[in-house]
Amino acid sequence: MPITELALIRLLPSTTLSTPSLLPKLAHAKTVMQNFTGYSFYFLQQIEDPSLIYIIGEWDSLDQHMNEFIPSQANQSVLETLKDDLTVEWLFHISVPQSQLPIPRTMEQVVGITRHFVKAGEKEKFTELFEENRSYLQDYVTEGKIGGGWRVESGEGENEEFVLLCPWKEVRQHEEFAETKGFEKYGVIREVLKGAEIKHARLVEV
Repeated sequence: MPITELALIRLLPSTTLSTPSLLPKLAHAKTVMQNFTGYSFYFLQQIEDPSLIYIIGEWDSLDQHMNEFIPSQANQSVLETLKDDLTVEWLFHISVPQSQLPIPRTMEQVVGITRHFVKAGEKEKFTELFEENRSYLQDYVTEGKIGGGWRVESGEGENEEFVLLCPWKEVRQHEEFAETKGFEKYGVIREVLKGAEIKHARLVEV
């Protein structure tokens, strides 16, 4: 089963999405990655901090990305063209194909990206609680299906992370979910969490 790449890049202070040279460079990077994998890639701008851009892509395996593509001349050339525009904050993969994720297809759509940091040894319990209560979240969402997967690079029994993507009309709709009785039920997953990071993003058309 293919895996999904989730990466976060930060635009350097001298660069914004309005910088004339940036979008053509990102478009070239997208083409290189898509030609290498045969899968679609997307750039999404974080709403909370517009200098942060997510990359969502798909790979046949961790080995294909890290050991075949990363050291390739094609990738190194892309990195060279972007070195004065951005830096990579982090990069990892989740065990789910893109087809099961609500990736925005228009610039108006909003997707919530939540990283759940699960307590050591509580992966099975989290899965149980999430599956028992996910309907409270799904029933509130009006823009499509929620989807997520476990971080591939997590160490067994520690540093487990579950990433969930949710489609929203706007950020406020997500905030309003926290005021519902359904959220009280869904919130039981917090029993087995060390913490969570909740962000939102919109598609960048390149």
